[in-house]
Parts: sequence; C-alpha cells; structure tokens
Amino acid sequence: LLFFLTIIFSFYHIYSSVKEKCILATNEFEMRCVDSLIEVAKSDKYSFKERNGAVWAIGQIADQKALPFLESMLETASFEDPCKVNKSICGVEVKKAIKWCTKGNVTSWMYKNLK
Repeated sequence: LLFFLTIIFSFYHIYSSVKEKCILATNEFEMRCVDSLIEVAKSDKYSFKERNGAVWAIGQIADQKALPFLESMLETASFEDPCKVNKSICGVEVKKAIKWCTKGNVTSWMYKNLK
C-alpha cells in the first residue's frame, strides 16, 4: 500500500509542477502550453533555473512538436557534470526532454489537457 501511495504522490507532484510551469508560461505568452514553455526556455528574460524548468516540463509533456527547438538547444547547452542549472542550459536535461518527446515517458499521459 505504501508503495502505491508513494507512486500516486510522485505522479501528483510531477503533474502539479508541470501544470504550474505551464500556467505561468501561458499567462506570459498567451499561447498553448508547450509553445509558451518554449518561449520561456529560449528567453534571456528568465533565469537559467526557470529556463531549465521549462525544458524539463516540455519533456514531461512529451510533445513531438517541441523536438526541433530542443535539438537546436543542444548547440549551446552545457554538458558539465553535474549540471549547473542556475548558470547554463543543462544539456543532460535537453537530451532527456528529446528522448521523452521521441519515445514518451511514464507520465506523459497526464498532460493531454495541457498541450
């Protein structure tokens, strides 16, 4: 029982985080969620932490339409280990987002209403 409650809580926490990032982005850019998150990720107006958070959320949503943007981010992303999410775009996160947008992930089914 504890195992299932942990999984449910984890899914809820991930969903809530993605939804929050989506709401903030769509309020700013007034486009669909993924398009607004892309704008956050590429804008120097936002901190690297916020931009990396947008990349993570795009990966969670796993919308294939974001692939060209994510692939273009690889050119300037940092691949330091560990990533310094407050100082640069994290190449590891970009690669994960690309993988999730290509192959899906365990939680992508939750975001059908956010795209």
